[in-house]
Amino acid sequence: MVMRLKSESGQQNIMNDVFMLKENPFRQAQIYNPDTPGPYVPEMYGDQLDAFYKRFFILPLTKADNRQVIGAIWSSHSGDSMGKGFGKSMLMAEESKRINADFGAAMLQRMGVVDEDIEQNPVLSGYCTFVQAQEVKTFPAALLDSVTFILESAHGNGTVHEAVRRRIALRVGATEGYEGEAIERALREELRKFRSLNIQLNHKTVERFIALLAGSNTQDLVDFIRHEIGPRIKAAQGFNFVHVFNAYVGVAGILYVVYFIDQIENFARFVRVGDRDIKILRESMCQTAPTCNMASFIFQMHIRAQEGIEDWWTSEHLPSLDFSRKVNETRTIDLQGLQRKEEAYELAKKYLQDYRLAGSTPPGPLHPFTEEILETVRGSAKGNPRDFLRTLGNILDHAVADNQKRIDLTFIQPLLEADYEDEPEAVEDDFTNPAR
Repeated sequence: MVMRLKSESGQQNIMNDVFMLKENPFRQAQIYNPDTPGPYVPEMYGDQLDAFYKRFFILPLTKADNRQVIGAIWSSHSGDSMGKGFGKSMLMAEESKRINADFGAAMLQRMGVVDEDIEQNPVLSGYCTFVQAQEVKTFPAALLDSVTFILESAHGNGTVHEAVRRRIALRVGATEGYEGEAIERALREELRKFRSLNIQLNHKTVERFIALLAGSNTQDLVDFIRHEIGPRIKAAQGFNFVHVFNAYVGVAGILYVVYFIDQIENFARFVRVGDRDIKILRESMCQTAPTCNMASFIFQMHIRAQEGIEDWWTSEHLPSLDFSRKVNETRTIDLQGLQRKEEAYELAKKYLQDYRLAGSTPPGPLHPFTEEILETVRGSAKGNPRDFLRTLGNILDHAVADNQKRIDLTFIQPLLEADYEDEPEAVEDDFTNPAR
């Protein structure tokens, strides 16, 4: 519960009474968390949002076969080696949620796809990251996390898992009340078609996974993946579950899935050139059907991440992710932040709108800021969305603390000198990776 001041204390509540906000909308640590994402404002990406759709979804879908893209989302702006704060993680995760909500129909419509082709080209999108605390240190474990992300994503009034299951039941003509058996049978038949797929279908964990995919309870399926498949099995066999999932959605007529992989530099700490994990990564991504034909892998990248993976990535002859090379332009995007003032206005407006007091009538949607203030802050932040939002939050906090009812250039000037350079991450390569 929010603490309130007594009206007789004589202290005016600047945030409520003057700024007409329930509280400060801008967090000090504007770091993306999929579980508590905060407002998502796709307009902040400007023209680069359509480039994101085109390169990772539209162009692959114009191909009948071999739709796979191995690409990257960069932020190299201003020479920051970590490239933080430009919205890479949010773009990958939140767009994945939006695409999963309707199998990409709204995105395809926005991009000018012929109406009758939209229904014929459903897509899915997943997001994962390497989290050491949760034992997500390997690609198989991370990608299995991405499968979970897709399965429990909202779709209509239910989940993607429920929607995919309905599609399969219709396609195989399942008898009502026996959908699970029909779906499991169709999935096993599909898996046997792939000669390069080395999966023991009678392994108890694989059997349970298939049965739950065919079943109707999404929560049981998600709980099984998260809590019953142990870290060792995820690390060693995680890709097999991903292959099974790709075959599963293929039976539903969904022939394209994009996996967005965050914080690849964390994975780089635990591998070295020649490691078995690297060979499994290449073979599973690029040589094993159905994945190699229908799944794309897009990595979050910055200068330090590239340095971390460069040796082993090159040694396995994986395609270059260097955004600066013209030849890679169709597979990479280098986010530039808030390039235009209108993008900054839309970003601030959404945050303010979500925290506006019910029934209040502010003089404008940007109140208590002005366009001039926002443009000044955007310039000070060099277009970095995270720094832009942090600065707005600091301004509001100082205005409330100083009982400042009007925010002008004179008031904000001292607050534009904040240094938001993120602390460098502790590097433990001497202990975790002797080869480095």
